Amino acid sequence: MQITSVVNQKGGVGKTSLSVGAAAALAERGRRVLLIDLDPQGHATTEMLGMAEIPADRPSMAKALTKMWKGPVEELVVPHPRSNIGRGGCFDVIPTSPGMFDLIRRLDQFRVPGWQLARVIQFANYDHVIIDCPPALDVLTNNALAASHGILVPVQPDKTSIRALRLLGDQVRYVEQTVGRPPIVYYGVVPGLYRRPISHYAAAALQELYTFGIPMLSHLPLGVVMNEAAAHGVPVTTYAPETLQALSFREIAATLDGYLGVHAGPTIVPEEDDFVFEDFIAEVSIARNANDNGSRKKLYDLLPKKPQRPR
Repeated sequence: MQITSVVNQKGGVGKTSLSVGAAAALAERGRRVLLIDLDPQGHATTEMLGMAEIPADRPSMAKALTKMWKGPVEELVVPHPRSNIGRGGCFDVIPTSPGMFDLIRRLDQFRVPGWQLARVIQFANYDHVIIDCPPALDVLTNNALAASHGILVPVQPDKTSIRALRLLGDQVRYVEQTVGRPPIVYYGVVPGLYRRPISHYAAAALQELYTFGIPMLSHLPLGVVMNEAAAHGVPVTTYAPETLQALSFREIAATLDGYLGVHAGPTIVPEEDDFVFEDFIAEVSIARNANDNGSRKKLYDLLPKKPQRPR
C-alpha cells in the first residue's frame, strides 16, 4: 500500500483538486484507492465529491485519531458512487466530520504526536492512499507526513510558492528526524492555477522552481471544467474525460503508479505508547467521583495534601 500526501502549507494552490483528481485517475486505472480528507474544512468531501460529512454520533477519522473510537478502518470508509472505476479498482473516501476542527488541540495532548494516522490506516487494504492535507504545517500535516511514503506538492508559479516550498522542505526534514523515519520521497511538484498563455512572471517563477531538483509533473492550468465537475460532485476525469485537466490527472496517476512496489515495505509504525490521554482522564474522573463528597470540583483536589504546619 503506497501512501501519498498532497501537501503545501500555502492555501489556495489546488491541494484538494489534485488530491481528488489523482485519486480518481488511479481508480480509473483499476487501482484500489482510498482518499482521506484530513483538512478540517472538508472541501474534498463536500465541495469536490458532493458527499455528506460523517454525523457526530458515527465513527469518524477524528474519533479514530484521538482513540475515542478503536474499530477497523473499514468502518470509516464511504465509497464514492459516481466515479469511473477501472476493472478491479475502487474509489473509497474517509470523509471529514465536525470533530476535525477540534482535532489539533486534542492531538497535541498525546505524549508522542505523529504516528496516530499511521496506526489508524496501517491495516487498510488498498493499492494507494491519498491524503488531502490542511493548508498548515500543523500536527495533522505532521501525522500525514509521518505515515507517507512520498508527497505531491501543488504550487502556483509565483514567488510565494518558492518560499512555501523551502518551508515545506524544512518541515519534512523536521518530521523525519522527530519520528525517526526514512526520507520522504518527493513524487513531484504540480504547477497549476495559472492562466494560459503563461505570463513572463509565472514562467520565471517556474524556472526557479526547477532549481529545487524536484520532478515537475503535468500542469493543471485554470479551467471552468474543474468548477463544473465539483458542482456535479464527480471528479473531472469522470465529468470531462477528454479535457486537458483530466489528461494531466491521468499522467500524474501514472507517475504515482510507477512508484508502486518500489518501497521496501510499509511505513514502520513504532509500538504504541501505553499512555492514552482519554483513558487517563476517564480513570481520574472515576476516582474523583468515588472519593468526592460533593464539595470538591477540581481534578487537583485528588492530589495528596501537604500537612499544614501548626501556627
